[in-house]
Amino acid sequence: MSTMNEWTDAEVRAERARSLYDSGRLAEAAAELRAAIEVNPHNASWLFNLGLTLEAMDDVTRAGEAYEAAVKLAPDDVEALNCLGVTMNRQGRYAEALACFERIEQIDPTYEPCYCNRIVSYAELSQHDKAEVMFYLARLFKDACPLCSFNIGNSFYAQGDYDRAIDCWRETLRLDPSHPSGNARIADAYWAKGAPATAREYFECELALYPDDADTRLDYGDLLIEQGRLDAAEAQYRAVLAHDPEHAAAYFSLGTLELHRGRLEEARQHFQFVLRIDATYPGAHARLGQIMLHRGRAERAAGHFLSELKRAGDDARALAELGQMLLQAGRPREARNVFRRLVRLSPSDAQGRHHLAVCCFRMDRMDEGIAHCRRALKLRPDYPLALYNLALAHHSTGRDARARRYIARALTLAPREPAIRRLSRRLGIRGIRGRLGWAVRRLVGRGE
Repeated sequence: MSTMNEWTDAEVRAERARSLYDSGRLAEAAAELRAAIEVNPHNASWLFNLGLTLEAMDDVTRAGEAYEAAVKLAPDDVEALNCLGVTMNRQGRYAEALACFERIEQIDPTYEPCYCNRIVSYAELSQHDKAEVMFYLARLFKDACPLCSFNIGNSFYAQGDYDRAIDCWRETLRLDPSHPSGNARIADAYWAKGAPATAREYFECELALYPDDADTRLDYGDLLIEQGRLDAAEAQYRAVLAHDPEHAAAYFSLGTLELHRGRLEEARQHFQFVLRIDATYPGAHARLGQIMLHRGRAERAAGHFLSELKRAGDDARALAELGQMLLQAGRPREARNVFRRLVRLSPSDAQGRHHLAVCCFRMDRMDEGIAHCRRALKLRPDYPLALYNLALAHHSTGRDARARRYIARALTLAPREPAIRRLSRRLGIRGIRGRLGWAVRRLVGRGE
């Protein structure tokens, strides 16, 4: 049992934590609050303040744990519930966040943030109609809210409605001219609209307000690379590193920049440094594998691709890229496993199904490859490359009549494709099985 002196000391520590927080000494503030909570774990306000401190330190997981503990002690505290919901949004726990905000609405239906923050939850769940409903419900209790306009702008952007997104973010800036990421989001939308010059103007506006914003500098650098302004892009990445010398994303961007310059050794060094900073950084092993492939070191490339695969999760785009890279590295069996996983995640993906067929062809499993090719064609009947490979596969197994039917369909869809035209003329020549491997390599090189 705690003594009176310990309780008094805990109160002093909690008060000291407030001063430390106000002066920006967040780690020390968190330590003082933890010490106070150890003495009195039933003080909801201390747990709430610990959550605020940890959130300011970007320790979102532990901040959420602190808010959750505060809510258990004070279940009707709408501020704590709202902060818990926000941290859940930041962790991708959108359904749980919605439950928090709905609970707030039951306690106090006039509490506007519970609608404002539900815009984020619904937008991330691609329930954009509900996100828009939340925006208008929020307006019943607050005439204008820059955060609501910002959040619904993100929803419109996700739907590809860039003009409405820009209008929303301009409204955000009208209400709050220094709103974080307001100008940067407008820049993103103009970039997506194909207006890079305007996008650059807004990136510059954002950086004028927040020169230490690493995400904005990295995005701006990527835009500059796209425009071929490589030296200007490097200046943005270097500015991030000047502020944070071990910023993994900045080194990854520098590696990508060096790939554009064709300087493979410099790129390799940057990607290796990324992995020294963060061994799980997504994409670093994949880029190193590409460099090894370019140098003709297929085994080392495959090792990097397999390392990347362990971290890919269920990201369909990453799986498709890794499957193709494994094929290029001469590892069709592993690639086949990747594309099997991909088609389970996306059963209607004709391209993924066709890539799975290519793996089978490379493994000399012709009938299995033919079956996958035919499924790809059911999903996408106008797929000339699948028809072309079906013709090659059928010929290699002695089924020339079917091969001719498939190549005729391919020729109708792509009459100017040289490979299809050559095959249509030479289908009866012996030795086409050997050209199947060439066709597969060509497929992988094109990434179709």
